[in-house]
Amino acid sequence: MKIFLKLSLISTLIIFTGCGAKYSNMNSGDSVYQESIRYSNSSPSPQIAYSPIKRIITKRADISVDVDSIDGAKASLQSIIEKSGGHITNATHRENRYNASAKIPSTKLMDTLNEIGKLGEKTSLSISQNDVTNQFVDNEARLKNLVLFRDKMKNLLSRTTSIEEILKIERELRRVQTEIDSIQGRLKYLKDAVALSPVSINLKEKTIYGPLGYIGNSIWWITKKLFVIK
Repeated sequence: MKIFLKLSLISTLIIFTGCGAKYSNMNSGDSVYQESIRYSNSSPSPQIAYSPIKRIITKRADISVDVDSIDGAKASLQSIIEKSGGHITNATHRENRYNASAKIPSTKLMDTLNEIGKLGEKTSLSISQNDVTNQFVDNEARLKNLVLFRDKMKNLLSRTTSIEEILKIERELRRVQTEIDSIQGRLKYLKDAVALSPVSINLKEKTIYGPLGYIGNSIWWITKKLFVIK
């Protein structure tokens, strides 16, 4: 019973420690704040101050370009992506279309998209962002508290002589370590998502009309305008 009492006290301490973690989520829009303690000569009590921290953003993009030659554009695209420090993760080439998925360093995303757009006539471009600051901060705070809890249990284990109590502590240590590993995995995933932006690239070879094709296309355009102006 003593061992369970000690573990309960340690667990309670960790939970309350989490309330004063390095980061705090404040009800101030979407901002996340970092907590710091300041001391003043005019006040004997420490003053808690909050300062906004840098937002953590993931990005992804989709771009479509009409090109003169798929083969030539493919080679140029590969060069552009490698120059940026990125890499192609998947690609398919069917007749006059080439679709690729790539990972591009987020710091070079816009420059790389501009270079891809120059391969031909850019027909569409969309960029989406996702703010993961709260997820990142919450997981870091949780990890910090779990590591502290694990270390205190290890210290308790080193001072325990009862076989029954040792087994109970080791079982709890395995559970905590599993949770630590899981959070570390989530943090790694978030860091990778922030560092590398996924980009979907769609290249389409331009259609070149023959003489009759131009005439037929013109007739279709005129006919369509007779029914729909815009």
